[in-house]
Amino acid sequence: MWNASIVVFEPNLESLHAVLSSAQACSDLQSGVVVDNGASAEAKALVTQFPKFRYELNPDGNAGFGNAHNFAFRSLPAAPFHAVLNPDIRFEPEAIRRLLEAMAADRTIQLTGPALYNADGSQQLLCKRYPSIRALLARRFLPLDVTQWLGFDVDANYFEMRDADYAREIEPEFLSGALMMFRRDTYERLRGFDERFFLYFEDCDITLRARRLGRAVYVPGARVTHDWARGSHRSLKLTWVTVVSLVRLFNKHGWRWRDPNLALRHF
Repeated sequence: MWNASIVVFEPNLESLHAVLSSAQACSDLQSGVVVDNGASAEAKALVTQFPKFRYELNPDGNAGFGNAHNFAFRSLPAAPFHAVLNPDIRFEPEAIRRLLEAMAADRTIQLTGPALYNADGSQQLLCKRYPSIRALLARRFLPLDVTQWLGFDVDANYFEMRDADYAREIEPEFLSGALMMFRRDTYERLRGFDERFFLYFEDCDITLRARRLGRAVYVPGARVTHDWARGSHRSLKLTWVTVVSLVRLFNKHGWRWRDPNLALRHF
């Protein structure tokens, strides 16, 4: 059995309906909660249509992604596994079954993540290595021609694990927060997400910490559709939130100009 938490802020109701429908269809879902960091009457009304879920307004207000998921976790009755679900995903019960089977087969696995796909069927390469400054400049802040001229595209490709075989299990340093399946005791030992990360890179931080307890594994057979908004690429405010989270990540886990495995390559 597993529980689910979903965090929303001014949600797209069609997308929220899709993820709630996906989770509700899983016979082994024990219970779930939607935590609203805003105050959407429409979202509250929508959640009432799904018997396994309840709606909660975050008592801390809009205190961030991790804060809301931690509140959700504390509010749910105990179940062996806990899933963090984005409100922009949809899946079949088979995807959850694959994640849980992987964890049942190996007690050292603390955290699993699925294969994420766009609506057109193309795969999103969201398993990542620990970021470097060069990789993030290339991926988020510099125009493509400048990135290529500087040679930073090599760093971005390595960060995004484009050299990995996504048809096989991978143990990345950074699993996507779009869907993360934890053992309940793992989430408890980690004390959940680090709430100093308001948004972005909290999934990297918690993956790194989970790996200290055991394994964090990408499960290729768990197929999930992810309607990826990539909001930080369009909004100056969210770009600033990204920068703040990056500084927190680097201060906590170490600054890196480039990955040491690329250090001997030609600039």
